[in-house]
Amino acid sequence: MTKKAGNTFATAYLILIFGIYPFFMKQGYVDIGEAKYHFFMYCSLGALGILGPAGLMCLWESLGCRIKKREPYLILWERLSATDWFVLLYAVEIFVSCLLSDYPSEALWGMDGWHMGFLLLLLLCLMYFLMAKFWDGGKTVCYVGLAASGAVYVLGILDRFSLSVIPLEIRQPSFISTLGNINWFCGYLSVISPIGICLFLFRKEKRERSLWDKLQRLLLGCYIVVSFMAGFCQGSSSVFLFFGALFFLLLWIAVKRKTWLRDYFLVAALWGFSGQAVRMMRILMPEGYNYEKNNWCAYLTDSNLTLFAGVVFLVVYFLYGYLGSRKRVMAQKGAECLTKENRGIQKTVHGGMLIVLAGSILLWAVLSGINMQIEIPGLRQGSIFWLNEEWGHGRGAAILSGIRMYGEMPMVHKLFGVGPDCFSVYAYSLPEIAAGLRDFYGESVLTNAHNELLTGLVNTGFLGVCFYIGILISFIGRCMRKGEENPQIYCFAVCVFCYAAHNMVSFAHVLNLPYVFLLMGMGAFLVNRAK
Repeated sequence: MTKKAGNTFATAYLILIFGIYPFFMKQGYVDIGEAKYHFFMYCSLGALGILGPAGLMCLWESLGCRIKKREPYLILWERLSATDWFVLLYAVEIFVSCLLSDYPSEALWGMDGWHMGFLLLLLLCLMYFLMAKFWDGGKTVCYVGLAASGAVYVLGILDRFSLSVIPLEIRQPSFISTLGNINWFCGYLSVISPIGICLFLFRKEKRERSLWDKLQRLLLGCYIVVSFMAGFCQGSSSVFLFFGALFFLLLWIAVKRKTWLRDYFLVAALWGFSGQAVRMMRILMPEGYNYEKNNWCAYLTDSNLTLFAGVVFLVVYFLYGYLGSRKRVMAQKGAECLTKENRGIQKTVHGGMLIVLAGSILLWAVLSGINMQIEIPGLRQGSIFWLNEEWGHGRGAAILSGIRMYGEMPMVHKLFGVGPDCFSVYAYSLPEIAAGLRDFYGESVLTNAHNELLTGLVNTGFLGVCFYIGILISFIGRCMRKGEENPQIYCFAVCVFCYAAHNMVSFAHVLNLPYVFLLMGMGAFLVNRAK
């Protein structure tokens, strides 16, 4: 009875967060950060007040059964996964970081308008465990989240072309949809949109599909197009880290089944045609496009590159399907040989992907290093190969400041940080760094290093970053191992992977990190059930 009631409340809470939270604002964009934070906190505290006691009751009942059976080992040691342990250690570490902080108010509550302090982080850790315990595994929450995010993306696309559907205060091009700044929009996109893409791609095999299955697939295809269009429209070049991470991990998984690999090429084709759809909107409404045009999003949507990519991937999709349909059904012995052959192909593809990834990173590092010493023709200042304060539309200044800040910390703060969400207050307490930031950013206040791990090093220290990385890696690894049993599990791994990749040049905020912990809790439930 307790578990059933917990399932109901957990589903209701998730529907609020995935379905209503993205739209909630107060006075338009004036207090959007405060409004989002308070909405999430009030909903989560209410859910904690109900699900917390329910969780304790379930734990007590399970422990009582263990005692009756005279089982000597600890229930926690048996039940907790590596991810669970990392979440617990992270919660303890941020508590210690908060206690040792020289800025207790900011460490506890977080900076005004930002609110990534100890209370929010601790609440996210608790909600991870509660979702892992009480989510029922149904797709209702996913469908609600897809419908809400699809509407958010449509509003963002319309905003980019000066088509204002809802009246908002202080409307400006860098604020779109109901999510606020384009970096917030892109962070939300990187976490949520992989849900629909994975549901479209990693489907179970069926000989005959009902009308609902076909309609569902059509709707998911439309969602993918809208998601990619929103990515091309929003204006931040960081979205290409999301695109790269998405297609990398999707290919890594898709090679496991022929139908997945075929549909992978269809998703890639939709990406290309989505870029061309934005291009058509720019042609039809040239005066409506209201953002700067010297970024990768504008360049790609104003060229034939995405058209070429879309056509090539679509041809491969149909060709792959045609060749697959001509193959005869093999005998059982032959099928076993084919399975071994497929595994060998998987290993070859995976190895090739890792080589390409490592080679790309190494090439970027080498070219960047050379370009900083001797300017390479064609790699002009301001490109991704020019590592100075201007790099990444000013991200370089934030990253270099974060590195200097961490270098000046005493050892205890290097281990535990200056306190959750204390990056800004600490930065502006250092005269030299504060002067440099004011010279570069003016009246705008820098709240993070535009690199989540570097921000974490300053805020929660080396230990905090290690535990946080442990959470992400262990969770992705568990999902990748269990995805064969339930392909839906892959969805959660892709969401977390894309978030981590995107935040290499971005930051955690109240519109992406809460979803990461909730999705990890939901994924943990499915993984535990797959045992």
